[in-house]
Amino acid sequence: MEEILLEIHGIAQGGDGVGRADGMVIFVTGAMPGEQVRVQITERRPSYARGTVIEVVRPSPDRVAPITADDGHAAWQHIAYPAQLRLKEQIIREQLAKLAGLSAPPVAPILAAPRPWGYRNTATLHVEAGKVGYHYSGSRHVSDLTYDPLLLPALNDALAGLREVLPTFEASVDAVTLRASAAHGYVVGLIHGHANASPANLADLGAAWRLRTPILSGVAVEAQGYMQPTPVYIHDDLGGITFVLSPDSFFQVNTSQAEQMLGVIRTQLNLQPGGRLLDVYSGAGTFAMPLSVGLFKVVAIEENPSAVADGVRSAPYNGIINVDFVHAAAERALPRLDEPFDAAIVDPPRRGCHPAVLEELARLAPPTIAYISCHPGILARDLGPLLNVGYRLDLVQPVDLFPQTPHIECVVILRK
Repeated sequence: MEEILLEIHGIAQGGDGVGRADGMVIFVTGAMPGEQVRVQITERRPSYARGTVIEVVRPSPDRVAPITADDGHAAWQHIAYPAQLRLKEQIIREQLAKLAGLSAPPVAPILAAPRPWGYRNTATLHVEAGKVGYHYSGSRHVSDLTYDPLLLPALNDALAGLREVLPTFEASVDAVTLRASAAHGYVVGLIHGHANASPANLADLGAAWRLRTPILSGVAVEAQGYMQPTPVYIHDDLGGITFVLSPDSFFQVNTSQAEQMLGVIRTQLNLQPGGRLLDVYSGAGTFAMPLSVGLFKVVAIEENPSAVADGVRSAPYNGIINVDFVHAAAERALPRLDEPFDAAIVDPPRRGCHPAVLEELARLAPPTIAYISCHPGILARDLGPLLNVGYRLDLVQPVDLFPQTPHIECVVILRK
């Protein structure tokens, strides 16, 4: 394997350090700006190469000792938290300048997480050959996980109970999803069985797991051709709303930071009583329901049936009658709308908005759009069509939902 000595001068969107050797850009996993590192080259292409750090010759003053060996799961744990925040702001500015042509984007100081560790309220763990954990970075092999410092403490308690009872049932299990209620402190689980697994065997695992783990209030079973006789839900709170969620339904994984994000959206949209709000890629109504108070109507569009079911279930639980959940792909639902909206929220998946969604937003022309992005490069791409039809970029507010990782979330405000 080829090894080189390299000066790191920048940071890439995916979190790798960036250096140059013989005129070629080198992306280096585990390296930080300002460091000199010895790198093992793992991939060479005509215009760039990739490698991993095998020795830090001159460390950055922001380098800290990692607390877990699972580098793929917490890929930035070697970076002091204040430096993580600076680097995320830098990446956002660079991506918007490079890809959207914005020389001075209005990027506000990032909203730091009050808990840089122990914040995740959900995890899906794989089971393989006596191991329970995540897939190693770049492979399908499972790392054996006894404790995950990114998880809420209740989830680590549930993981410990699972590891104790699993050996008897392991042959039936592909994966396990854990979900904790940040507001109420309990956990539910979802066991994903092999295609040929016995539902009775999986149910026995769930029962044994609950006996071992008092904090575990329910366990659902997912197996081919098997229908769960009694649904399992978890209650969690956000923005004054109690959500009734399925174990596998999408919900913001960092509840305290989701509250900060909701606060930014609420302030920036400044919705007035009797107004109309459009929420595209709405999930279970994470933002639609807290913002619905006092509005005439909210239209929440979501393709995932489990998320829609959770939203429909949660609305009456909170006395909400003015949110219209539309189960459809956004690009198919939006052309059917012809009513005016005072504002829109767009929270697309990592791949960004379907082009037709951007076209329909331009047609509907809400005065204000809050675009929630989890990928600065995709954000820069999606901004173009909206800026071209008369929107201006008023605010880019990063919110650190994922400390110890290079993932970047931000709320972008566009106004006509």
